[in-house]
Amino acid sequence: MLFLSRSIAVIFVHFLIIAHNKHTINGKGVENEGNKSVLSASLYSKIFKERRNEHQTVIKNMITSENYEKNFKLLKLAYGKIFQLIRDSNITMTSYAYEPLRDGFAQNSNLQDAVSTVMENCCIAAESLIHFPEISYRIFGKHYLEWKLMLNWCYEFVNSFPHIIDESTAKLMTILFQEINEEFRSPEYINPYHEASKHQEKKKENKRHKRLKKGPSLSGGKKEL
Repeated sequence: MLFLSRSIAVIFVHFLIIAHNKHTINGKGVENEGNKSVLSASLYSKIFKERRNEHQTVIKNMITSENYEKNFKLLKLAYGKIFQLIRDSNITMTSYAYEPLRDGFAQNSNLQDAVSTVMENCCIAAESLIHFPEISYRIFGKHYLEWKLMLNWCYEFVNSFPHIIDESTAKLMTILFQEINEEFRSPEYINPYHEASKHQEKKKENKRHKRLKKGPSLSGGKKEL
């Protein structure tokens, strides 16, 4: 079980760190600009779908583990990487004066790296927040407003590519928007993972209380004086 948890952690963070370095699928790609791959929108759409499936598998494994402390540590590390990657990629896009609604899918390799990094990390951030709300809000802490601003920006950015994202990603973005903007929630909006998070936190507290009840113990049994 420990090995599985470590593997999940490595895979999860690995996806985030190399999110900008994956311009091939089944060996296909177009070479341009110093041998960097430049993709068509339709080809990247397939890659994006694969990445989304990989992210969802990691999230499901984390849910199955029901290990609050390990999930907290993993998400704290992941959120730090997500924020950094989105911020750095946004700087790149700004330097090119790139506007997705005006310019469409980027045809420059550096821009494609930035766009794909942002799209994929926005989605994994959304998945993490929705499935682990209590942990996520705890990690955001006093920086919540910064995260809310970034996630609202993610909602708009990802939805700027209707020809790239599929129905499940569009739905994810809608749920994300309602999760972080309570005033815009529909009457039917419920995030069932809020209760699941409370259950995990309660289990963690129960374990802690059990350890405290046992108190210190001496090994080796009684000793004659």
